[in-house]
Amino acid sequence: MRCVARTFVGMENILAKEIRELGIEDVDIGNGTVIYETDLEGLYRTNYNSRFASSIIVPIASNRATSFTQLYAFMIKIRWDRYLNVEKTYSVKISGESELFDDFKKVEGKVIDAISDNFQKFYGSKPKLDHEYPDIRIDINLDGEFINLGLDSSGILLSKRGYRKAISASPMNEVLAAGIVELSGWDKKSDLIDPMTGSGTIVIEAHMMMCNIPSGYCRIRYGFQDWYEFDKKLWKKVKEESNEKIIEPTAQILGTDINEEEIEFAKKNIQRLPNTENIKFAVKDFFKTKFKQEDATIIVSPPFNASKGVKDIVGFFEQMGKYMSKLTCKEFWLFTGTEGAFEAFGHEETESHTIVNLSVPCHLHKYEKKEISV
Repeated sequence: MRCVARTFVGMENILAKEIRELGIEDVDIGNGTVIYETDLEGLYRTNYNSRFASSIIVPIASNRATSFTQLYAFMIKIRWDRYLNVEKTYSVKISGESELFDDFKKVEGKVIDAISDNFQKFYGSKPKLDHEYPDIRIDINLDGEFINLGLDSSGILLSKRGYRKAISASPMNEVLAAGIVELSGWDKKSDLIDPMTGSGTIVIEAHMMMCNIPSGYCRIRYGFQDWYEFDKKLWKKVKEESNEKIIEPTAQILGTDINEEEIEFAKKNIQRLPNTENIKFAVKDFFKTKFKQEDATIIVSPPFNASKGVKDIVGFFEQMGKYMSKLTCKEFWLFTGTEGAFEAFGHEETESHTIVNLSVPCHLHKYEKKEISV
């Protein structure tokens, strides 16, 4: 079975490494994707455990088309009854780039027409569309003249872990947060601090990584559970084997934020997870906090706009850079896509990574204790 795991551009290497560590050897890296060969068990295992994949697509067919007529002709020839029936609901998602097919709504319409016409011809009825909670999610990826058709095995995005009880105004994507922690190289033995934690995403993802808690531990449903070939016993086996690997925490994790409501959200968001006695959340102003843990790793993703109450965002980074000169932490990691932020911060980074988030190149810079000085 061929699978295509999608992720943020810049996180492909850590995703490929993760998939190999799950026992899959045939792995190739693309642009924002990792392609691998596995079986049904491997599909279940990667969905349940992957921290760095946003979704996992199983390709069905690929063809070349230079017109909407050819697109329709390709789609109507698909044996849709292998994946759908008139009792199931479905949705169609379009992604990719194509000058020929730049009208995604029209592409979606042609695919829906082909599915409807196919079922009407052979069964006299058709499955219903459901854009919110469909049984089957059909994935169309456009690559110039090539139309790539697949099924989304994940269902809703894998970033929807299921642990959130409360959501702040602009929470960090869970897959992105996990990627930031992984790229920092945190050893899971020294303490970790997020001093602008918001609703706690970086803290929670770090905790799950440290304790080997599967990313899907709190999640209720996956797309493949509505497929004809879903193997309930195999799925149970995969979950039980993964959950048996959960371990006790090996370090303390602290999340602080100036916003009391956000901290209350963060406290609620860890309630569904095991072994959380090592996590502490507190209401603190970053600029008035003295971080005493000299061996700690600090990871921070500052506010990116005025919606978080910061009007002069570049000035905020300048102020943060001056304050950082007084700290004694082992490592300080700063993640942002704000233009001019690192120049305002005013320190020389010792390591850098780039992740594209919502088409915006964001950078993760490392600053070591010896580099942060007055």
